[in-house]
Amino acid sequence: MCSCIPARYVVAAMCFSAIMLQYILKVDLSVVIVAMVHSTPRNTSEPHNLDVIRMEPRNEDQLDVCPVPEVANKSHIDTGEFDWDEETQGYTLSAYYYGYVATQLLGGRLSEILGSKVVLGPGVFLAGLFTLLSPLAARLHVAAFIATRVLVGAASGIIIPSMYNILSKWFTVEERTFIASIVMSSIGIGTVISMMLSGILAEAGGWPVAFYIFGGVSMLFIVPWFLLMYNTPEEHPWISDTEKDYILSSNGETSKKKASPPVPWVAIFTSVPLWAHISMGVGYGWVGYTMLSELPTYLSKILHFNLQASGVLSSLPYFFASLSSVTFGYLSQWLRTRGYISKITAYQIFNGISALGTGGCLVAITFMGCNSTIIVALLVGSIAMWGIYQGGSFINHVDLGNNFAGTTAGISYTVLNSMGIFAPSITGILINGKQTLSQWAIVFYISATISLVTWILYMLFGSADEQPWNKLPSENGHEKFNRWREKGNSPEGFPSRQKGTSLNGLPLVCSKESLNRNQAKSQTVFPTNEVLVGVITCHEASCVLKNNLKQSATKERRCSQ
Repeated sequence: MCSCIPARYVVAAMCFSAIMLQYILKVDLSVVIVAMVHSTPRNTSEPHNLDVIRMEPRNEDQLDVCPVPEVANKSHIDTGEFDWDEETQGYTLSAYYYGYVATQLLGGRLSEILGSKVVLGPGVFLAGLFTLLSPLAARLHVAAFIATRVLVGAASGIIIPSMYNILSKWFTVEERTFIASIVMSSIGIGTVISMMLSGILAEAGGWPVAFYIFGGVSMLFIVPWFLLMYNTPEEHPWISDTEKDYILSSNGETSKKKASPPVPWVAIFTSVPLWAHISMGVGYGWVGYTMLSELPTYLSKILHFNLQASGVLSSLPYFFASLSSVTFGYLSQWLRTRGYISKITAYQIFNGISALGTGGCLVAITFMGCNSTIIVALLVGSIAMWGIYQGGSFINHVDLGNNFAGTTAGISYTVLNSMGIFAPSITGILINGKQTLSQWAIVFYISATISLVTWILYMLFGSADEQPWNKLPSENGHEKFNRWREKGNSPEGFPSRQKGTSLNGLPLVCSKESLNRNQAKSQTVFPTNEVLVGVITCHEASCVLKNNLKQSATKERRCSQ
């Protein structure tokens, strides 16, 4: 590997590729199913689409729909292989999410125990394998096809939670938001690729071709994954010492491999800040899955775009979502790094822009009638605003407990991705047999309301501070002292201890470097005479030695810089 490319950037590129492939496999069926299913001709008792644009009196229901261009009635060629009704199609489309939700927590926890290398990569491989088998299963029986989609979702469900475990190990606090926004922009890129190529491949070679190509590429991904991916910087054989020291010192990691700590389940599940973060994810997920699953239907049934145009327009918002996620992820990181705003303030601001901007665009659509140009622009704007969330609290669970990043990601994404079941189901109930402007207005109002309410909950209860349940039992003074004694070093940022120095002859322990790095307050254990004698509290230009021995009174000694 070229030493000029930092190893952590290669890790980020591999995570980006994995999630992009996951979303290609996730979205492909929503487009391919149009080519798979044989459409039943309209009942002759129903009014023909052309009746809508005749210069005749129209009843109230007819006034609640948009005129249909004549070309829309001539553009569809019925070549589907399967005679599945709308209910059956609904089961096939939602099957993925049942498997997807079921394995989120499992994937996060397995990545903490086994390492993300043997979880994330194999997850992409298995999702690709089951996708490759989908045409065979569909021709065998619809139940087999549904089962295959459940398995694709189950294999995919372990990918993103295990990715967060990688972020917590490979990237510093200063980098995480921006890197995470780049990695997660692959969601939009994968969606765009899948929506645009699935239709082209299905038309060029038949609907199975999309499954074969996407599934095969995903299976081949396992090769570069195992060659280039490592769980931690300490395991990486080619990483430079400079980069490794930078990552480990910034994250406070040791060079000793640690076993996965026991999970404080009760404390995590009762953590108010974590649930505030999850609530924000609910709003994000509700809007995202409503648009992902129902946008093609809205463009086709309400605005009457043909299939090809609908596919292109459905993918367009996600391209802008990828741009907004990277742009605002960088802006959020830049503002915090420069000290203009705090982390929690950045989260609240960008969460608000995302939630209010998305909801505002969706509400505005309901006042646009059938003006397709403005409606498409607002749809693009709503998803672009939706992507700004990745400059907000998108990775907040890592801040709350980086030692359990996989577990908290699993919990968060289990709830978030359950919106992939609920949002389309509620939408389907509302628009079933009622493809009207007023019914779709209800869909948009619900999405905007949920987006607003979840942001308010985060404003009230959200936090960016590390939570008490993240403190590991081994991170006490005696453990730190033993670790430093084995290495023969003093605490990071402090001068080396002179062996034999007594408490009265304690050397200066507050250096300018350490004080600058610990401007507010930090505590670390300082060893003297091979025993633990005290805790050094650094603040600004002085330090206070507080005796940590079992004594009735606390002795203090102030030392000048």
